[in-house]
Amino acid sequence: MANEVQIYLGSFQLDTANDIAIADINFALKKAVSVADLPKQDGAIVPIGKRREMTAKVSGTIIGTNYDDLRSNLDALKAALEDTAEQKLTTDDDRYLMVQYRGFSWSYATLRTFASFSFDLIASDPFFLSETESTSSTTPTSGVGYTVNNAGNATARCKITINANTSLADNIKLENSTTGELFYFRGTLANTKDLILNNRYGQADITVTNDGVDAIGDFEGDVITLASGNNTIIYTGGSADVEIKYRATYL
Repeated sequence: MANEVQIYLGSFQLDTANDIAIADINFALKKAVSVADLPKQDGAIVPIGKRREMTAKVSGTIIGTNYDDLRSNLDALKAALEDTAEQKLTTDDDRYLMVQYRGFSWSYATLRTFASFSFDLIASDPFFLSETESTSSTTPTSGVGYTVNNAGNATARCKITINANTSLADNIKLENSTTGELFYFRGTLANTKDLILNNRYGQADITVTNDGVDAIGDFEGDVITLASGNNTIIYTGGSADVEIKYRATYL
């Protein structure tokens, strides 16, 4: 569990280290919900929606010893927000959210030494992730399930690496029987080479590679995820080592 408050944007501290005091952080969730009217009847059909983006509004104050110092501190905060990719927002010492900013405003309360600010953040993946990466590594018996635990309370994305101990031709199947997800790999994986299925774990896109080369054309089925709690993973095929990297994921 989190033992202390630590507010960072990337590696930038949102605290007295940068002459900043955070007043509040407001998080908001949305669902993608569609509504269809029932013809000639009361009511509507409203399927259970999936989460959309998560947003956070951060506001606070920033100070300087004089106007030049205040302006430099504001410049540092604005520079911390500017990034070419999503970056970590942490509010405690064991979970984070990947975000980018979409709005920033500031005003001078005392023109020389004091300003207030607010900025809006948006997270394309609307879940908090554990700071600690988890790894399951095993050489499974073909067709026999083993357990991988996601300690969070939400579904986790993962990166799966299958390293062949012999040449495997059209002979790889991996299933999470807990979620009902499974995939087949129809290509040839040479001895000692890696088949990697990355479900947007640490990256923006879903990728499938065979020895580093795109192999999405040989892939069929589902992109594997891990449900909250214990998951039964079943590998079927020739001898191989299976590694699953993931982070406990939280609502």
